[in-house]
Amino acid sequence: MMSEVSGISKQRLKDTNSEAQRFFSVYGGQDLGQGCINILEVNTPVKPVHVKGNRSMSVLFDACMLAKEIQDLGPKIKWKVTSKVCVELLSYATNRSRAKAHVQQLTKGGELITFVWLLMAQFGLKEHAWVETRTKAKLNLNK
Repeated sequence: MMSEVSGISKQRLKDTNSEAQRFFSVYGGQDLGQGCINILEVNTPVKPVHVKGNRSMSVLFDACMLAKEIQDLGPKIKWKVTSKVCVELLSYATNRSRAKAHVQQLTKGGELITFVWLLMAQFGLKEHAWVETRTKAKLNLNK
């Protein structure tokens, strides 16, 4: 369902995954915790796009730079900022995906994004999706 959200690129995901696997195999080994510590110690004064140019669409080291900035905020503020960003991203993705996809997910048990979509529709925060699915959804009690 996330592939429906505009701006998410399969190539960007593949490049980031490849770069993360390479990094963790060299600097993390079998210990994921040590790999996470090592990635925070990467020296990133220069943005990756200036080093790699357009050859790679990976966002691993951009994320590393962001993680360092968040770590510097302090414990209370960093969790407050992180939680607000997570809610914002979840809301954005929920609003950008099709109602039909959410209804199909509900028949399979659903995903977090589907339950958020359902709550937003119920509270009138996504009225057009609720109206669209209200006429199309069918309840079959004979199963």
